[in-house]
Amino acid sequence: MVKSMRIMTVLVCEGLRMGFALGLVALALPALAETLPLAEPPSEAEPAIPDRGDLGDAEIVNLTLPDLLNLTLEGNRELRNQALERIVQRQQLSAAEQTFNPRFTPTIRADAARSRFSNGGDATDESLGSVLLGGDRTDFDQEVRLDTALTTRLGTSFELGLTPFEGGQALQFRVSQPLLRGFGRAVNEAPLNQARLGETRNQLALRGTLINTLTTAILGYNDLINAQAQVEIQAQALERRQRQLEILQALVQAGRRAPIDLFDPERSLADAQRNLVEARNRLDQANSTLLNLIGTDADLRFVASVDAIAQLFTAAAAQVATYESEELVALALAQRTDYRQAQLQRQQQELDLLVARDNLRWQLNAVADGTLGDSDRSAVGLVATRTFGDPAPETSRVASDIALQQQDNTLAQLQDQIRNDVIAGLNEAQASLLQVEAAERATLNARRQLEADQAQFRLGRGGVTLFQLINQEESLVNAQTNELAARIAFLNTVAQLEQTVGITLERWAGDIELGREEWE
Repeated sequence: MVKSMRIMTVLVCEGLRMGFALGLVALALPALAETLPLAEPPSEAEPAIPDRGDLGDAEIVNLTLPDLLNLTLEGNRELRNQALERIVQRQQLSAAEQTFNPRFTPTIRADAARSRFSNGGDATDESLGSVLLGGDRTDFDQEVRLDTALTTRLGTSFELGLTPFEGGQALQFRVSQPLLRGFGRAVNEAPLNQARLGETRNQLALRGTLINTLTTAILGYNDLINAQAQVEIQAQALERRQRQLEILQALVQAGRRAPIDLFDPERSLADAQRNLVEARNRLDQANSTLLNLIGTDADLRFVASVDAIAQLFTAAAAQVATYESEELVALALAQRTDYRQAQLQRQQQELDLLVARDNLRWQLNAVADGTLGDSDRSAVGLVATRTFGDPAPETSRVASDIALQQQDNTLAQLQDQIRNDVIAGLNEAQASLLQVEAAERATLNARRQLEADQAQFRLGRGGVTLFQLINQEESLVNAQTNELAARIAFLNTVAQLEQTVGITLERWAGDIELGREEWE
């Protein structure tokens, strides 16, 4: 069973190394303790790396992964924009749902006309603007009219016009029923069904963005843990090399070593200084990445819990142990947003083909119209129309048919790709877990070797020298660093596997807040 280890395993041996290093000095220089001056500090050409524990006005924030995920949901700009876009998309669906509702168009008209008589006695009507010029007579007219239109799901259209304050034909009506093109619920409801499919695709698009963004946050948090641990490791390495150089400087001053022996330790110290600067820069970059992700410019310094990697690793290892490849593939085909969107796209193209085929039919309508008022009138008839020589309808039908076949190919290809990606991701996660176990064994062996060499050095056996012990300690630090890197890599592969399957939201559902309408 995989043992969970603390993120800063190297801290476990810190007290041992500190006491051991002081013991080494006492053992190596017993005769020089009273005769030699104190070791000189590094020269100006090799300045010590300043302590960056003082972060100025930066606010220290102890950050857990669920905290980061919730901060991302609240502040990420891309997510906020998509949440705002969903308001428009829901309104568009609401408008489409009202396609078969009646439409009312009231009209109120008032105008004035001036009549001027010429020499021949004929009246000439002029616009309202002519009234200002004067004239023989000005007439004022007004009209109130209400028009109503309604289209049913069978394609029947009703038009009604009412002029209640006028005599004569106060009510006009027209009814048209398609008999060929435009007849039936399937054709007439196609735009509405496409709008509903589009709304589902919009929801899936938001879900996909949420999964990708949260996965980015998880990887960013793992990077923060790694960078934080690397700074501590490099700081300890620099401290050890400084102590080593001080010992050698004392030996050179005592005449027991040649000055040339200082070259390698001085170069090693410079390398340690450079490595520490690089590690701190990577930590700054990891911190900046998280600030950009949550959408803030506040002066914050995130600090991950020392136990975070152990807790995350234990949970991830337990989760991976339950995964089966075929179950994950089936789950991915049900959960992956890109595959579900491809299925919805095929349904939309089926509707496009239905409409394109319908447009090839004759337009044959049964029409009834008339007026009601002082003198009633009604008429019933058939109206048939068709445009000959227009290639557009057939072109549209062929294009829709080909698009549907292409989408079938896309779905098949995407299904194969999902299967391959899920199986490869699971294999990578399992292999990464084995690498962690191997790194744990390497760390254990390095620690045992160091302890054995320490015991032999104290007893003066085996010819173990001070520098061999320092090198062996460096081997232990390298082993611990490799183990840390293996654990981070495992956590990343698990996060990417969950993204590949499409279950990131379900995986963190208990720790994040997604019950709001804006994420639906």
